[in-house]
Amino acid sequence: MKTAVTEKSRADRDRLRAQRVDGVADEEPARPLRYDIRTGALVIIAVVLVLFALRTGAAFFIPAVISLMLSYALSPAVSQLERWHVPRAAAAALIMIVLIGAGSAATYRAGTDAEALLEQLPKAVEKVRLAIAASQRAAPGPLEHVKRTATELEKLAGTAAPAVPAPVITPPAPAIDLRNVLLIGTGSVVVAAGQLASVLFLTYFLLAAGDLFRRKIVQLVGRPLARQKTVLEILQQIHALNQRYFAVVVLINAVVGVCTGVGLYLIGLEHAELWGLTIAVLHTIPYLGAALVACAVGLAAYLQFGNAQMAVLATSIPVVAAVIFGIWLQALLMGRAARMNAPAVFIGLLFWGMVWGAWGLLLAMPMMVAIKTVCDHVEALRRYSALLAPADAAE
Repeated sequence: MKTAVTEKSRADRDRLRAQRVDGVADEEPARPLRYDIRTGALVIIAVVLVLFALRTGAAFFIPAVISLMLSYALSPAVSQLERWHVPRAAAAALIMIVLIGAGSAATYRAGTDAEALLEQLPKAVEKVRLAIAASQRAAPGPLEHVKRTATELEKLAGTAAPAVPAPVITPPAPAIDLRNVLLIGTGSVVVAAGQLASVLFLTYFLLAAGDLFRRKIVQLVGRPLARQKTVLEILQQIHALNQRYFAVVVLINAVVGVCTGVGLYLIGLEHAELWGLTIAVLHTIPYLGAALVACAVGLAAYLQFGNAQMAVLATSIPVVAAVIFGIWLQALLMGRAARMNAPAVFIGLLFWGMVWGAWGLLLAMPMMVAIKTVCDHVEALRRYSALLAPADAAE
């Protein structure tokens, strides 16, 4: 009897071992509910703390992120000068001088036009409102007939003299102060100038340092040598992909800005070069940037030309340029690794806009690309990368 029980136990063990080999192992015991609640609570607390740190430390994080993004965008030019036997520190200084000169010239050229244009936008909005009101009066609906009937009945039944309505004085539309628009997120001009100087100096130091931080990170990882090689390969791939992404973004934004400015100039719209510069900057915000510029261009065109046909034509120019170059060509040049699905992009815009406001909208896409790049190259995070990937990249 004992021998039979022993043989049965052996047979059960053999059967279980065979199931494990075939990949049909028994289900793992469920984790205790207390453990799951504790883990979820810790995750929520960590997320809240991260959001609090990003929000309260915006004065530090925003310049740091801008400097990092600029270093990725300008690094190919510095590397090219270094290949021409220019010392890296001197090459970085030369690139920064060119960047500061171009930015100063563009700001000086567009400053006066931008302030004048922003002062005209309220007038354009008022003109559109009056046009809509006039069209409604020209074609009265059933509700308007009821109102007129009620007014006539009041005149017949009224015994008192009709009151003379007081003249309605429409207050002038407040002008938009360009300085307040540019200083959003800063306390004063001094603070904004200090942050700008910090961005420029930090960008220069990052460009001049080259791969110093990558070597420091590899040294920090420590042995074995195989792990150091893996970390170095991941960092190099992230660096190469981000360089390509920012180079493509700068190129596409410049092309969209030039096409928009030339198209608006050909139809005779004033401040065409300013609109081209504006969409070249705001096109960094996917979808929303081009939409905002198109609406503003339509208002300005309606104010200048006075008819809806020219307003629609002017609105279509930045939209067409953004669709052709900003969506089709950018997706073609970017490659599958840096592409993301539209819902993930909009969620990212909402999140970073909530955290950092307008700067968050401008920096959302580059930060999401960097996060996706890290997730693509870290085994434990690849499941999160799949959430950001487009439909044609799903396995």
